Amino acid sequence: MYRRRESNFNVIIILAMIAVIVLAFFRGAFVSEDAAIKTLEAQGFSNITIVDHAWFAVGFRGCDEKDAARFTARVTNPAGKEATVYVCTGFLFKGGTIRVK
Repeated sequence: MYRRRESNFNVIIILAMIAVIVLAFFRGAFVSEDAAIKTLEAQGFSNITIVDHAWFAVGFRGCDEKDAARFTARVTNPAGKEATVYVCTGFLFKGGTIRVK
């Protein structure tokens, strides 16, 4: 009986480690484009079209190392000009940051 409990405990530990790894490396895949749209609308952008969602190594692609995802959007800025921007977002508690491409 003791071996069976130890075996179940090992399985739980392995599953927990896999969950931590998935959240550490792939958390940006779980970020919805709604976060990017809300960030852009709050800053006065309109005609928003999300054209790309990058989630791997976004710290090396123009976003901060704490960001989980980068969305590329075609927008009309508050001055009325067409632009392409990046929206860098976090996974749960970090908001979005708009960056000009």
